[in-house]
Amino acid sequence: MNKHYIVFLIISFFTFTSCDNSSENNEIKNTTILKNWEITKTPLGFDINPRDLFFINPQIGFVVGFNGAIYKTNNSGVTWEKQDSGTDLHLNSVHFINPNVGFISGQAMTNCLGKDCDKGSVFLKTADGGKTWTKKLFADYIGIKSLHFFNENKGLALIYTPDLPNSTNYHIAKTENGGESWEFINLAIKPVYDKFYCIDNVVFIGGENQKIYKSIDYGNNWQTINTPVSTSNFIRNLYFYNKTVGFMDGVTEIYKTTDGGLNWQIVKFPFSSFGTLHFNSESEGFNIETVSAYKGGDFPTFQGSQSFQTFNSGDSWTKSELNNSIYLGLTCFPENDLGYGINNSEFYTIKKK
Repeated sequence: MNKHYIVFLIISFFTFTSCDNSSENNEIKNTTILKNWEITKTPLGFDINPRDLFFINPQIGFVVGFNGAIYKTNNSGVTWEKQDSGTDLHLNSVHFINPNVGFISGQAMTNCLGKDCDKGSVFLKTADGGKTWTKKLFADYIGIKSLHFFNENKGLALIYTPDLPNSTNYHIAKTENGGESWEFINLAIKPVYDKFYCIDNVVFIGGENQKIYKSIDYGNNWQTINTPVSTSNFIRNLYFYNKTVGFMDGVTEIYKTTDGGLNWQIVKFPFSSFGTLHFNSESEGFNIETVSAYKGGDFPTFQGSQSFQTFNSGDSWTKSELNNSIYLGLTCFPENDLGYGINNSEFYTIKKK
């Protein structure tokens, strides 16, 4: 799916639901879109343009967004408290290694009025669960995205830099000092969805020329893996249930690996791209995707969400009816049987019954 199309879809969705949520005061539970799961929707209660959602455990979570916005919950999203980020730059990634130590990054902004305008990308760190944040600005970076830390010092990120002749401006980078400095890793990364995939110490990321890069030592050393993705396509997305079982979106085909990405086979799934793809076991999983259509005007209009659910590792799938009241937005699953979703006005809990 074209990346600009995704942006237009999201914009149209917010327009579609702006009136629908005005009268909602209570949670709404849905048990039909996913068999054996319950999805609960509640009004978010504050304004944010969310860019990343992360839950440390089932209770403690953070969402970050535009203009330095950070909100924290200690009770599984029932209530949220705004944090003082100390910046008004747009924030786009958050990751915590425990309830106290966490990291947030954002993008550079120019021609704006804030105190950090024209000073580069922002990187924040907390050691007290978000009560206070230390700030560092990187003047040479346009954006720092997809943060993932393995401990308080060792971490990875995707970093944008200004265009340079004969050089890429998109890098995977590592830090050994908690984000004080970053070292670029020489990999030909394709900037499609601004993220890589981590399972414990194992890291996967899609690259140019239909390749996957894999590290089994926290990003220190990398293996290049060829894939069967057509040369006319690219690796659009990756999802791994564990270190060996994973799925790859190759635009026109979906592939599965059972050996940690070394070999891939085409699988005939009834959906063409990943929405909210999640497996709670090797056999049971689902994909919840949004549906949109042109109803006049320049942009598609949100029609609803539908699920595809499997109980036999993807050999067969059950498709749900279209539900016009569910849009999960950003999602995070702190446990296999529990997840959360957030969009501009709603918060979701996705729980196995």
